[in-house]
Amino acid sequence: MNNKKTKHENPTPQQTTEQVSSTRTVHECVDALVFALLLAFFLKAFLAEAYLIPTGSMATTLMGRHKDISCEICGYQFQVNASEESADQPSSHLVDLYGNPIPLPRVVGGTCPQCRNTMYLGDDNVDHKNYSAFNGDRIFVSKCQFDFSSPRRWHVTVFRYPGKPQINYIKRLIGLENETVRIEHGDIFVCPDGNTKFEIQRKPLPQLLAMLRIVDDNDYVISELHDIGWFDKWNNSTTGQWKRSTDFKSFSIDTDSTASNLEHWLEYTNIMPTSDDWFALRQQRLPNGTQTKTKPQLVTDFVGYNSGIVKYPNRDGTITTDQEIRFLTTTRNGNARNEHFCRQNPNGMGLNWVGDLAVSVNLKVQKTQGVFVLSLVKGGKTFRCDLNLDTGIATVSIVDHENLFEPATTQTPIKSKGNYEIMFCNIDEELRLIVDGKEMNFEGKNRYDNLCEGDENTPLHRNRQPTLHDLKPIGIGVINTAVEVEHIKVWRDMYYIACNDENRSYCDLLESPFSIVRNAYTYEELERAVHKFFSSSENWGKLGRTRVVEFQLDRDQFLMLGDNSAKSKDSRLWTEDHIPHYVERNMLIGEAMFVYWPHGIRIFGTRLSIFPNFKKMRRIH
Repeated sequence: MNNKKTKHENPTPQQTTEQVSSTRTVHECVDALVFALLLAFFLKAFLAEAYLIPTGSMATTLMGRHKDISCEICGYQFQVNASEESADQPSSHLVDLYGNPIPLPRVVGGTCPQCRNTMYLGDDNVDHKNYSAFNGDRIFVSKCQFDFSSPRRWHVTVFRYPGKPQINYIKRLIGLENETVRIEHGDIFVCPDGNTKFEIQRKPLPQLLAMLRIVDDNDYVISELHDIGWFDKWNNSTTGQWKRSTDFKSFSIDTDSTASNLEHWLEYTNIMPTSDDWFALRQQRLPNGTQTKTKPQLVTDFVGYNSGIVKYPNRDGTITTDQEIRFLTTTRNGNARNEHFCRQNPNGMGLNWVGDLAVSVNLKVQKTQGVFVLSLVKGGKTFRCDLNLDTGIATVSIVDHENLFEPATTQTPIKSKGNYEIMFCNIDEELRLIVDGKEMNFEGKNRYDNLCEGDENTPLHRNRQPTLHDLKPIGIGVINTAVEVEHIKVWRDMYYIACNDENRSYCDLLESPFSIVRNAYTYEELERAVHKFFSSSENWGKLGRTRVVEFQLDRDQFLMLGDNSAKSKDSRLWTEDHIPHYVERNMLIGEAMFVYWPHGIRIFGTRLSIFPNFKKMRRIH
């Protein structure tokens, strides 16, 4: 018998160990992959899921497909809607006369919300900048939220669209079950079933801050314009004691201690240059050599995101240039340049007066004495916050109405020299003070909605119109102290437009919105008409009386509104498509939690954007 063994017949211990180890590794990888897939499936089904925001209905809280713009004049960074350039749009399926696909529309202009300069964004811009579009924000959505708690007002919510349940929508949940929701003057009022009185709904602080929209940021002031005699938005209104820094970005004052009762004021005037103004200012000259034509304006619900100028292809596939975009030669720094000059798109201009405002400043206290004051004007009434820099006590009041609204006080942390971030708000018929990110507690005594209810004999009735005082709606004052203020920002509240399928409009006037722009047809005529309307007080009687709409909700029904009210097809408008104005509870998916991928950072100006944009990653409120 041959006892000779073939090679490998009895593997060595080392070979056996290697085989077992290799097999175990494969099994472990398969197990890990299966576990990961099961975990992903479990997370998606029950806990959280990722979504892409396709449209701008929630802008600027959440971005749909858009273009990121850095203003060539003031440097302010803003976004312009670019969903028209998406291949998912109906226009992407059109063909020309020869059966060839027609090119997608192009977004070729956008207006800066800070300085109102309208930029040309076409591929042939003179600076050869890349203004191609980014996809919308990618977000995480908590899908288990409604398993443990009821839907919450003001929270951003994902749901199945009642008209096409296979499509998910994202809006802000505004109306709860068993109540009637009223939209009036841009605010939300609610009457629960069984009651007869509507009460205004106030936003929690995180939602309030997320829903504020910028009106003016003094960090982007253009000092060169003031050198040629253009308007100062912030001016000494009384004593002239405030001193301005050379870059116009900060102001300081050290008042005479003997003048203890004298108030020294800086006042903000809402100056918004027109396209005609910018045509001259970009050439370092005043419009028509004077300042008389441009007047202050009321604050409106303008959103830079909606200001895009879109060029639609003709049926033959060509894109023409018309009077909305003018080509001209201007001079910058002594060099002649062929530039594209754009007019504002009047379809994106705000047509509703917004009186709910806020102001934020960085306050440097240099003397712990005297008083620092912030004031806000709405409908000709002045709302005020006095900060005693010696005791740290803040007092909010309504000027000339102390007999009806007893001034409310609270303790603040402002008791010593140093820097403080302060925001004062007059929003939702409540005076709110935020110091270093924390809201001060007035125990409800800072609310004045009881003074707004009723007819025109009510002291602060809701239908009151703006006055000339509303052209200077913000004040910063001091009494017997020394301070410096910088990073001054003016904000407005989000404005919900009171429209439905019977009155679908961007304007809340009871009259036709075309009363603002009667006999105006071109971009130039429309822009001038809108500017004149909000600059001339003889027109403002119409602003006090606006449309009101109501939506009734039964059990398990919820009302959804988009943050970009002028460009959101939400609960207000669904009924025109024979869809209920509500979302049923079983259609709710979850609450939006976090923007985990806003869009990447482009590589050296190319269209590639693969680097994470950590700065724009954020919680959703």
